[in-house]
Amino acid sequence: MDVVEVSGAGAARGFTHGQARAQQIGEAARALRQQLHESGVDVDAVTDRLIDSELTNTALTCTPDLWNEVTGIASGAEVALVDILLLTFLDEVWSFTGGLGCSVAARSSAAFLGQTMDLPLWTAGRLMILRVKAERKPTALVMSYPGMIGLCGANDAGLGVAVNALEQFTADSSGLGVAFITRHLLTLKSLREAAKFLNGIPHAAGQAYTVAAPDGIATWECGPGHVKIVTAPAASQCAHTNHLLAEPANASRSSLRRLATLQQALASDLDLRDTLSYDVVLTDPRTSNAGVTFAAFVANPPAAHVDFADGRTLRAGAPVWESIKYIANASH
Repeated sequence: MDVVEVSGAGAARGFTHGQARAQQIGEAARALRQQLHESGVDVDAVTDRLIDSELTNTALTCTPDLWNEVTGIASGAEVALVDILLLTFLDEVWSFTGGLGCSVAARSSAAFLGQTMDLPLWTAGRLMILRVKAERKPTALVMSYPGMIGLCGANDAGLGVAVNALEQFTADSSGLGVAFITRHLLTLKSLREAAKFLNGIPHAAGQAYTVAAPDGIATWECGPGHVKIVTAPAASQCAHTNHLLAEPANASRSSLRRLATLQQALASDLDLRDTLSYDVVLTDPRTSNAGVTFAAFVANPPAAHVDFADGRTLRAGAPVWESIKYIANASH
């Protein structure tokens, strides 16, 4: 599995990432642009919208270290910053083009947090794990692809973050992008810290954040002008897909089916890894924007590793999970 270790301040982390995977970043940006073009999207209009929006200013204001990581990727890879923005503002671009997925499950009694990450087909085969050693922060293992600061993952302080795009929200370009929120959450150590952060920022796109930490598990449904905790920290288990739990009438059939599958697995005390490996895997890209399972992860804090599976093996029905350690070359 492709693992890139980055360390230091944001600009240095980004430069290392960009320089190490420059070719793959260029290929990913071209694939994304091609997918948008084939879907009838005016790519120039989307890039103009990103550049001219408040998304970049909000990222700089709320998470300056992560914004520096983004610009560092562009510098290290010697690619245009706008291409890195397209790769990074994934959920926000989705709001312009359509397409989403992902299924999350957590169980506190087994210290389990996991999800399938469903992305457009152009991402297939581009799985990359970032081992992030930020200054004075926990070390994080982050699911990603070249040019992207991160999708989901866990840190060695015992906190993990899983995410689901929410169908009901339209993006607000004055908010903070999902990737920046996820990565900042992975610098924290508790649900209390996560709650303070999620309630204190503007949200650019609809997203459910499920956080597992030493003090419990909880899910927040967030979007422009909306932050609501839907799973109390005292809860022993939770599941989420792509709709507001209180509004199932507005959900897609796929989201409802996957949620029911996860809830049944939790209620029956089934092996959640098996459920993520088979039962909620999306294999059919119904349109060029619709999600297929890109990858999956499982964290079992306080384990010294996080397990990842490439979507290609999941979609083939023969999942291969690989344990990636927080400390490279650690013996255990």
